[in-house]
Amino acid sequence: MSNNDIELLSVSKQFGANRIVDNINLAVPKGKFVSILGPSGCGKTTTLNMIAGFERPSSGEIRIRGRNQAGVPPEARKIGLVFQNYALFPHMTVGENVGFGLKMQGKPHEDISEEVSRALKSVHLEGFESRYPKELSGGQQQRVAVARAIAPSPSVLLLDEPLSNLDLKLREAMRVELKDIQQELGITFVYVTHDQEEAMAMSDQIIVMHEGAVAQEGSPADIYNRPKTSFVADFIGKSNILPVSGLDDTETGGECVRIFLGKEKLPISAVWPHNLRPDEARFCCIRPEAVRLADAAGAMDGPVNLVTATVQKVVNLGAYLEAWLCVNDEISLKSMIRSTRLDTLVVGSRVELAIAHSTVLLLEY
Repeated sequence: MSNNDIELLSVSKQFGANRIVDNINLAVPKGKFVSILGPSGCGKTTTLNMIAGFERPSSGEIRIRGRNQAGVPPEARKIGLVFQNYALFPHMTVGENVGFGLKMQGKPHEDISEEVSRALKSVHLEGFESRYPKELSGGQQQRVAVARAIAPSPSVLLLDEPLSNLDLKLREAMRVELKDIQQELGITFVYVTHDQEEAMAMSDQIIVMHEGAVAQEGSPADIYNRPKTSFVADFIGKSNILPVSGLDDTETGGECVRIFLGKEKLPISAVWPHNLRPDEARFCCIRPEAVRLADAAGAMDGPVNLVTATVQKVVNLGAYLEAWLCVNDEISLKSMIRSTRLDTLVVGSRVELAIAHSTVLLLEY
């Protein structure tokens, strides 16, 4: 028996001459919160629709709980669905909405009532059975949609950007709610989003899609700290993506490699990459929080690069300052520095920066 609730094996989807999903392979482990993340048009919703059974793959195989789903209609796949607009029936009460799927299955009234109560308790809406959707907040409507999806006891719940219609504060609160619900129920969640913060905050595993293909998959920490491409590095979090113009062959021993950035060949050291040869690196990624003022270098682990730059712009974000720092005519760095250093970061002044070797990530493309 497979340890995965969902498997996609060489799955593609084509609409006319347009290939929307291109030969993807992925596995969703049982009981995990997995996000499919990517920009608009990358194929993530089409992938979800194929898992749900609303679209047929042009090629490849989809397995749910180890069984091939070819020819299996959506209603027979035993999966729950939560849509972007919630799709609640406005003329029905909360209890009637949550029990609708059970009623369509022909369940006895007593069983429906019991399952509705159980589902509403799971999303912390006990006592809301008699209310109508218009009497609920956006967050409450979203939880009713989740309750309706879990009432038939699916083993997998598919969610298509369910928080996109909420305001920022409510969206942040619902991230915590959804993760708590998933952990309490132990149901496998497959969550489609274009919001990398949502994916990072909730997921056990993230699948990053780009132009119909899987660009990278792994834990949030792996994808953030070890992106494989400049697209992933740029899409997940904030990044300084810089062109690598050469390699210092005289300094390629040990753990580190010496590279040059840009046409002016700024020398900088990076940890030797495991996924490619150093001479294959075309870009490097440096996260803004890794760019620090040199007088704070003592708190950094391992050897550091020292770089002099001119302060171009500073934006006060409260706890942190977002600073734009010009190294030369070609290379500028963005940095996140604690707001206590506001007096140091004067526009037009020269500052010395420290960048740990271990935080310079080499990328092939």
